[in-house]
Amino acid sequence: MTKINRDYIYIDEWYDLNKVILEPKSLYIYAHDPEDRSVFCAQELARHNLQTEFIEIVFNNANDTISIVNKENLIISLHSINQINSLLSPYKDYIIYIEVTGLSCRVAAPLMKYAMERSIEMRIVYAEPSIYKLEEFRKIGIHKDLCETVEGINPLPGLSNLLPHSESPLFVVLLGFEGGRFSFIIQDQNPDRDKIIPVLGVPGYKLDYPYIAMWGNRNQIKNTGSWQNIKYAEANSIVDIYMMLRRLSYDNRNPEMVIAPIGTKPHAIGAILYSIKHPNKVEIVYDNPIRSVHRTDGIGKVVVCNVTKLFEEN
Repeated sequence: MTKINRDYIYIDEWYDLNKVILEPKSLYIYAHDPEDRSVFCAQELARHNLQTEFIEIVFNNANDTISIVNKENLIISLHSINQINSLLSPYKDYIIYIEVTGLSCRVAAPLMKYAMERSIEMRIVYAEPSIYKLEEFRKIGIHKDLCETVEGINPLPGLSNLLPHSESPLFVVLLGFEGGRFSFIIQDQNPDRDKIIPVLGVPGYKLDYPYIAMWGNRNQIKNTGSWQNIKYAEANSIVDIYMMLRRLSYDNRNPEMVIAPIGTKPHAIGAILYSIKHPNKVEIVYDNPIRSVHRTDGIGKVVVCNVTKLFEEN
C-alpha cells in the first residue's frame, strides 16, 4: 500500500480565528482543562459565530459522567447510549465540532463513536501548544513527566471491546515524551516483544521534539528490542496516524491489533477513530493520565479534521 499524504483532503487550518465562520447549524463542544489554550478557540469563535451553539462540558472522571456548564443538573453517563443520545440527537442534522484540546479521551471516544455510527458530520478541533516545558523530559524520569500520575488501565467508554486473541496481536505504542508511561503499559500488558511497534511523531510540533521523545523512551525501546520496528507519523495529524495504522494492518495481513495511545492528542484521536472502524480487530489500551498543571505555553497552529469523511472513505 503506497503512502500518500492525504491531510489536505480531510484537514483545515485556522490561522485567524476572527475570520473563521462556522456553519449556521453547528454545535461546538469543548472543555476547560488547566491549560489556558483549551478555551481560547471557543471564546474567540463565539464572539462572531452567533448562530453556532457552544457547549462547555465538565468531566467527572470518578464515574465517567459529564455535565454542561450552566446546566449542572443534567448529568450524562458516557457509558449510556441513551444518555449520549439525549445530548446529541437534537443536533443530528448539525455539523458537530468537538474541540479536544482540553477534552479527555474518555469523553471524546464515546461522542465520536456515537457520531460515526450515525453518519453525523463531526469535525475535531485541536489547538497545538506553542511550546512544551521540556526541562524534565531531559532527565530519565518516570510518571512525573507530563502527568501527575496515571490511574491505571481502564477501557475508554464505548471502546471496551477486549478481544479474545487467537494469536499474539500487534502491540502498537504511540509515543510521547513520557518514557514512564511506555514502561507502565509494557509491564501491565506484557506483550510479545517481537510484536511491539513504537510510533514516533515525525515531523514533530518542533524540529527537536522527535529526538526528545526518542530520548525519553530509549530505555524501554532498547530493553524490548523494538527499535527495529519503529514507525513514524506526523505528530499533529489525525489523518497520518489513521492511515499509518491502516497501512500497518494491510502490510501484516489484517492482524489483531492493540493500540496504546500515550503520545499526542491527534495521535490518540486517530487511534480511537481507527478502533471504532475496526471493533473486531482493534483494542485500545489506555492508562488514563492525570495531567500536570501548565505543562505547555502559548497557542500554536489550530487544526480541524473532518473525521466523519475520513472514517467513511477509509
